[in-house]
Amino acid sequence: MERRDMKKRNCFFTLYKYEIFKIFKNKVAFATFLIFFVFSFIQGEFEVRGNLDPEDLPRYQAMDGRVIDDGFISEMLAATDEMGEPIDPDELEYDGVRSWVRDIWGYRTALTGINESTVYHKREESIAETYEDLKLSEGEIAYWQEREQKLEKPFAIYDTAIISGVLEGTTNFIIYMIMIVGISLAAIFAIETQRRTDPMIRSSINGRTELYFAKILAGMTYSLTGLLIIVAGFLTYVGLAWGFTGMQAAVQIYLPLAAEDMTMWQLEGIILIMLFTFTFMLSAFALFVSNVTRNSLASMGIVIGACFGIFALSTSVPLKMRILSQTISILSPSIVSSNILYDFRLIKLGRYLTEYQAAPMIYIALSIILTVAGCIIYLKHEIKSN
Repeated sequence: MERRDMKKRNCFFTLYKYEIFKIFKNKVAFATFLIFFVFSFIQGEFEVRGNLDPEDLPRYQAMDGRVIDDGFISEMLAATDEMGEPIDPDELEYDGVRSWVRDIWGYRTALTGINESTVYHKREESIAETYEDLKLSEGEIAYWQEREQKLEKPFAIYDTAIISGVLEGTTNFIIYMIMIVGISLAAIFAIETQRRTDPMIRSSINGRTELYFAKILAGMTYSLTGLLIIVAGFLTYVGLAWGFTGMQAAVQIYLPLAAEDMTMWQLEGIILIMLFTFTFMLSAFALFVSNVTRNSLASMGIVIGACFGIFALSTSVPLKMRILSQTISILSPSIVSSNILYDFRLIKLGRYLTEYQAAPMIYIALSIILTVAGCIIYLKHEIKSN
């Protein structure tokens, strides 16, 4: 009996390796991954190059590290017309602070009466308006006001071209993974039924629970490893081609209304955690759908369609429908974004949690539920007459 159990345990890894091999043998899945892997390098180049002429980058970065105080604002105003445009079209040095001020003051508003006090006061007013728009409770407002008081002001300016390239480039990978997961994992359970090999497989000693979890682990491994390779390639290229100047800046330089005391690197870490945990849940969903439908094309269509459907729905549900709106927001791919710091709605689980703190736990919990439910369905699946 012990020898038989030992053989079954050892066989699990053989099944796992075979399932991984089957995914790589799927030419469409492998080609999809290679295409998006190449795109990650192209994106690493043009996420930054598309915003500026590389030769001008040192001029944009000339003011990096300077504090946005009365003196700096006065210098900027001296080089700027009333509507916020540079007096000298070739002047680039004040572009960063000029854009930051206009983000707060308004792009169609004359820059009159501007100084350190009025700019930071206007920022606080805009944050308060956002609280009202999001229908925050008094407890939530108090939470964010406490966070706001901990921020070190005035902020130090940094050029955001590289910052934007890193953050938005990483964010775009959620679209990559919707396609990779939807295409690559659609056939994991379906292929046996379509090839009519399931009677033989299910009658084998390891053809039930062991095989199910081997397929689940193989699918998860492929998705998460693929994402890791794409992200690593992208960040390596950006680091070698452009460097990471500015990533040490406070997030308020890129997101002026954010109330979190963190740097761009910390925000990048949050985006990556959201990206990997969302991909984990997406993989579990794709495997569940493949297990239920036993049809590759149907599985692919459901997974990709559901993702883009929820994304579209997240832009349509009014904020006043708080529970529905926030639920859809958390389940939407659009949550993998730097703008998550602008969603001040909290989730109370004993204590207040931000969406980026609660969402990864929700994704993991949903993945476990889908995996367990899928196992029950798999074990009860009746093989149709061949």
